[in-house]
Amino acid sequence: MKILAITGGSGSGKSTVLRALADHLGPRASMLSLDDYYRPKEELPMDGNGETNFDLPEAIDHVALHRDIVKLSRGEQVSFQSYTYNKDLMTSEFTVVEPREWLIVEGLFVMCYPDVVEMADVKAFIHASPEIRLSRRKDRDLNVRGYAPEEVDYQWKHHVSPAYSAHIEPHQAHSDVVIDNDHDWTPGLQCLIEHLEALGAS
Repeated sequence: MKILAITGGSGSGKSTVLRALADHLGPRASMLSLDDYYRPKEELPMDGNGETNFDLPEAIDHVALHRDIVKLSRGEQVSFQSYTYNKDLMTSEFTVVEPREWLIVEGLFVMCYPDVVEMADVKAFIHASPEIRLSRRKDRDLNVRGYAPEEVDYQWKHHVSPAYSAHIEPHQAHSDVVIDNDHDWTPGLQCLIEHLEALGAS
């Protein structure tokens, strides 16, 4: 099994690129998302105003993440409760992940954990400008997740933007493939696919 670690800032378009990548790889790939490894809310860090901060590497139970990657690399199945977070509603479903030719590990902070990065065969970064990322995040949080405009602005200013500068953007320089997603992500995706296929054939 080979491992692709893929990251990018909030609103960079990870979900769109990942769907297209999953369509290409089909049954050859399985996926782990850092969203499924958030610690319980009562264990999450809080900012100086007492607001929960989801945008820090320590918000993720990276020990459990690494454990599951190791199990899959050994050919073992993993399972967990997968959660979807909206402002006033949290839904969950039981998820089973099978070992396959490729394991895609995706999320904001996937490059922040040395033991995870060490296992990655390919590291990819999705880039988009701050203006575009903020516009996409507002569209999602206001229209899908039910947040108020002032809540979105607060999180962006105090959590999301500082986290990107400190914990996400620095990893772009060390990635094997960078996908520019300001406008058209398809050339970058094709570059990543060619990289994966060449590695798989070697």
